[in-house]
Amino acid sequence: MTEETLVGAFCRFRHHFRLLFMVSVLALIVLGAALPAIERGTGTHVITIVQLATFAVIGAVSFAMMVVCGRRAD
Repeated sequence: MTEETLVGAFCRFRHHFRLLFMVSVLALIVLGAALPAIERGTGTHVITIVQLATFAVIGAVSFAMMVVCGRRAD
């Protein structure tokens, strides 16, 4: 019985990582466009900054998984 690695298990969902990356980029664009219109110091501004950081991390992780899985497939 062969044991599957964690990366191998994640690579089975390679297409999902691509979708997650695209959604993250779209969210970053929308939030970045809305940021100048939001008044500094408000709760909305803080939430927008937190969401920008969160989507940036999610986008980076999903992009890294796409690269790793792409190299494994070759």
